[in-house]
Amino acid sequence: MDINELRDRIQALPALEKKMSALQKELNGARDEVSRLSHQYAQERGDVERLEKESLSSFLLKLVGKYEDKLEREQQEEITAKLAYDRAATQLEELTREQDLLKQRIYDLRADEKLYKTELNNRRLELSKLTGQDAERYEELENERKSIFTQMTEIREASSAASRAKSTALSALESLKSAQGWATYDVFTRGGIISHVAKYSHIDNAERNFNVLSSQLRALRKELGDVAGMTTNGLNEISSTQRAVDFWFDNIFTDLSVRGQIKNNAEEINRLLRGISSAESVLNRKQKEYEARLASNRRAEEELLVSLKT
Repeated sequence: MDINELRDRIQALPALEKKMSALQKELNGARDEVSRLSHQYAQERGDVERLEKESLSSFLLKLVGKYEDKLEREQQEEITAKLAYDRAATQLEELTREQDLLKQRIYDLRADEKLYKTELNNRRLELSKLTGQDAERYEELENERKSIFTQMTEIREASSAASRAKSTALSALESLKSAQGWATYDVFTRGGIISHVAKYSHIDNAERNFNVLSSQLRALRKELGDVAGMTTNGLNEISSTQRAVDFWFDNIFTDLSVRGQIKNNAEEINRLLRGISSAESVLNRKQKEYEARLASNRRAEEELLVSLKT
């Protein structure tokens, strides 16, 4: 690897190290949230277990006919707590995976940086020939190149984030389509327990993808914010209150309503996919623009260095 290629690679280091610092803070917050929700879920689980045991209070509740209502309410609170915990835990897993990938990239680039500095020291005598206007021009080109590489790094990070979000959104859409098929079958044929299990199995798969997608969309919006001139229009996540799995818990016997909610979720996913595709198009255009600027910078640098030898 020649010195120009090494220099090009390590220009990404400052942006990646800044990203690692921000990611560490986000991870700390995510761990705290998972711990809090785990404790909350344990409390709700304990409430249900205590109510299910025969005790004086449960006996009295039975006598006045309120036991079943109380138990159902406690179970619903447990389900809500479990959903919140699962979402937070999934986000933590995604952030941890992102951190591991980023650590490896930074480790590799630091090795390149060490090699680059060694080679640079060997060439210091040649660089000392630059004086006056030539030195100023060389520094100007270096600064421009650093700015270009910072933006190219941000574009690559945003493109990777968009690709991950698109893949997850497509998986969620596939699960929703399957769930919608079973829901339609259920409505018109009253398919029974088998179709119910199949339908809610696909809804559950979609919900898992929603949890991952929620984290990935936050990451994507953050990455796009680091790219000059980018917006995050059309990239809002689907809130938990809009999701079919939450709607199902409130409408467990309302097949038509659940079917309608599944359809709404699928439409929202398609909206997100259009937003992601639009962002990818802009990122691709910007990538080409910066590649052209870099090529121009390289030509100017080469002309300067060649002129020094004549």
